[in-house]
Amino acid sequence: MIKNFFRKENGSITLFVLIAMLFFLFVVFAMFMRSSNSNMAQTSEIDQIKEEYEESVNNIDQIYNETLIANLSSLLKPGDYVNYTYDAVEDGYSLSSTYSGYSSNQTINQSEELLQWQILSVNSDGTVDLISTSPTNESVYFQGALGYNNGVLLLNDICEKLYSNSNLGIEARSINIEDIEKQLNNEANEAINNFTSTVKYAEANTYSGSNSNYPSLYTQENGSGIDTTEIKTDGINVNDNGYTGPTTQTSNVATDLTVTQTYYYFQNMQASYFKDNDGTTSKIRDLLFNTNTSYWLASRSVNSTPTSASFNLNYIDTSSLTANIMFNSNLDNSNNTAGYYHLRPIISLNIEQIQPCTGTADGTNETIEHMHQIKE
Repeated sequence: MIKNFFRKENGSITLFVLIAMLFFLFVVFAMFMRSSNSNMAQTSEIDQIKEEYEESVNNIDQIYNETLIANLSSLLKPGDYVNYTYDAVEDGYSLSSTYSGYSSNQTINQSEELLQWQILSVNSDGTVDLISTSPTNESVYFQGALGYNNGVLLLNDICEKLYSNSNLGIEARSINIEDIEKQLNNEANEAINNFTSTVKYAEANTYSGSNSNYPSLYTQENGSGIDTTEIKTDGINVNDNGYTGPTTQTSNVATDLTVTQTYYYFQNMQASYFKDNDGTTSKIRDLLFNTNTSYWLASRSVNSTPTSASFNLNYIDTSSLTANIMFNSNLDNSNNTAGYYHLRPIISLNIEQIQPCTGTADGTNETIEHMHQIKE
């Protein structure tokens, strides 16, 4: 009977029935595709949620560290005291004249008085720089091409040996000019960029003949051009050691010597040049420049004069930032007296190594009685 229903008398399928069957198949196919697309969309959504979850899990440490650093940074301020104790060194640091350029051998001992330490900067990378509250009692001589070549390396090496803490894994170094520059504001940076001796800061000048001598290290430094018109840009900067150990190399001579001006001078360093200036004074300025003791910066500089270039080691002269001439490109070193200044060690540690002190009633930690602690 059913078979007969779908056929005419001659046995063929009616047009109506055929259309009905096609419509039925279309509805079934559409339902299948809708279900399939829904499943695919759901799978894609699940995968996206899974990726976001995994990303969140992977970022938990980063989020935690950023939150911790932000919280600790709010409790640690420039000028705060931190209770840092360095290893005792009894035999001092032996410095041969072969490396210092000075006429005599030297022994540099730890300061007679235990150095106190204050926060110089809290850095965005989660580290804190501590600087000794005052320069050391001990000082060191440098002179000549050897003083230029080895000065930065030796200053860092002396501070590392005398003021590190091996149990805490903390290595001391000498303060350098970058430690000061990163505390300065746009006003100070503009003054630096506009400084002019014979040549403006960061500009080049060329010497020839008898005026083209240079300390051996200068071939490695950015801004140098030895018998070439191309200025070196892939070398070391003024704060880099240059050698893996002290050298006995002295100087060379070029046919043409091109130097880049890196020396600048600040007399009576202004408080307004510092980022944390409050309009009348600066904690950082006072910490760096109100010492009444001159001390080395582990940084070199070059100054162009009309007839020659001077190669220097920088230092702080109580309230001024200046430099001591080590070597002249014309070999006239009659005025190049040996520099004899003190040391100013710096240490860097992870912010998580510091246990903040609640401090005084106003929340400051600028006295020795209220100092932050370093975790063992």
